[in-house]
Amino acid sequence: MLQAATAAGAGLTLGTALTTEGASATPVQQGIAGKHKYDVLLQATKENSLWGWFPIDRPSVLTVRSGTVVKINAVNQSGASAVGGPIPYFEALGVPADQVLPELVEIATIPRTPGSSGHVLTGPLYVEGAEPGDVLEIKILDVAPRVPYGINSTGPGSGVLSGLLAERSTRLLTLDKHNRYYQFAPGIRVPFKPFAGITGVAPPADAGFVSANPPNRWGGNLDIKDLTAGSTLFLPVFRPGAQFYIGDTHGAQGHGEIDQTAVEHSMSFTAQFKVRKGASLTYPRAELPGHMLTTGIDADLDVALQIAATEAINYLREVTKGALSTADAYALCSVAVDFVIAEAVDGNKLVAAYIPKSLLPNF
Repeated sequence: MLQAATAAGAGLTLGTALTTEGASATPVQQGIAGKHKYDVLLQATKENSLWGWFPIDRPSVLTVRSGTVVKINAVNQSGASAVGGPIPYFEALGVPADQVLPELVEIATIPRTPGSSGHVLTGPLYVEGAEPGDVLEIKILDVAPRVPYGINSTGPGSGVLSGLLAERSTRLLTLDKHNRYYQFAPGIRVPFKPFAGITGVAPPADAGFVSANPPNRWGGNLDIKDLTAGSTLFLPVFRPGAQFYIGDTHGAQGHGEIDQTAVEHSMSFTAQFKVRKGASLTYPRAELPGHMLTTGIDADLDVALQIAATEAINYLREVTKGALSTADAYALCSVAVDFVIAEAVDGNKLVAAYIPKSLLPNF
């Protein structure tokens, strides 16, 4: 339902052959992630990862053609910046040392770039043919746990109620044996709904140093909880190859992530990456099984809402090829579209407009 992108991309030749760049790139390796085949595996190693910022000139860790399905064995940053490293951090919570991902232990030793966030990113993935002004389509096929546990951590200064707590609160949340839910407390189960909190591309050169903490036009820390398997994310491209980064994977989250963290959980992420030529976007969009999402991002929540509404109105006019006037689209948004605070705690606010596909059965 990305109207311009679909039309513009119809003539693309989508290939699955791929090449790797640099010593840190993983060799071509086909396999199956969940129910989905993939063409190449990318590991979150010390060489392939960095602390949370989006450089525009970092050598690619993997280069693929448009249409390639990539499985990325990502890590969540929980424990990486703890005193003594991840092993004593998790052991104090009851996780045996042999259940801590060894690559997380190695990544924790990477020197921290001043100004970077505490997130661990893997990338960049270079997609051949992507140029500024294009759109990178990321069709999410599978998100699966790499370990059976996740962390929620909050405390003084954290989240939307920064003065609520006087002490740090960290809880270990363990999946049931069928990966259906976390046992939060007696009688309370949190459904397992995994996604990647950070999915972004390299920003434009004039953006300067870009921390991974706030979301922005290039994606980043979007924290849209519905970007699970079966959804598709569309990101504007600002640099050759798009230069895709991933991190901050989650097992469950409420809209807004109000205490600063979700269930922080290391995941594998499998997606097909396609270049949509000439299908320019100003802000990220997404397609869910039942909805189209437009987004608005700004430090001011009111402005983020205004951007999301403008993007939703523009989308409705685009997809109906002008059959809906601006006034029509504005009214339709008011009576049938939900505007949700997806991200509230990481600097910029993100509002997502959930446009039901059922509104547009003839388009």
